[in-house]
Amino acid sequence: MATITIEPVSGPKGRRDFIRAGKVAYAGDPHFVAPLEFEVGARLDPGANPALKGADVQLFIAKKDGAVAGRISAFVNPLHLERYQDATGHFGFLDAVDDAAVFSSLLKAAEEFFRARGLQKCAGPFSFSVNEECGLLVSGFDTPPYIMMPHGRPWYQRHVEAAGYVKAMDMHAL
Repeated sequence: MATITIEPVSGPKGRRDFIRAGKVAYAGDPHFVAPLEFEVGARLDPGANPALKGADVQLFIAKKDGAVAGRISAFVNPLHLERYQDATGHFGFLDAVDDAAVFSSLLKAAEEFFRARGLQKCAGPFSFSVNEECGLLVSGFDTPPYIMMPHGRPWYQRHVEAAGYVKAMDMHAL
C-alpha cells in the first residue's frame, strides 16, 4: 500500500514547490496550459495579493511514496466570515493524481486546518475567491482551458464527491 504524506509549505521556496506541484496531475494532457509561475507566485504572495490581507492561508503538498502527488490551499477569509457568519473556510488550488487517497488526504488537511481555527465548514475549490479560479471542471476535458476557469482532470469530481463534498451550483464557460 502506498504511503501518502501531507506537508505544509511556507516561504518563497515552499511557494515555488507548491506552484510546480500543480502540474503533476496534467502529465499527458494535451489541453493543459500551465499558468505562468510568476503570476501564480504573485497570487500566493501576501505582499502582492490584496485578497490575502488579514487572511490565514496554508498551502499543502501531497507526496505518494515520496513523489509529489498533489496540492491544496486552505484559506480563511476574514471578510467572508464577517459578512456571512457561517464558520466556513475555503480550499483551492486543488490538483492531484488520480488517487482517491491523495484527494482525501489533501481535503482532510484543509479540514483540520479549519477545525483548528474554530471553523465548522469547508467549501471549494476557490483559488482564493469567486473572483479567481473556482469550481471543478466536469465536462469539456477535450478543449483548452478558458481564462480564469479551472481546467482539472476527469477524476477530480469523482474524488472530491467521494470525500463527501457536493456541488453548490453549476457554472458555465462559453
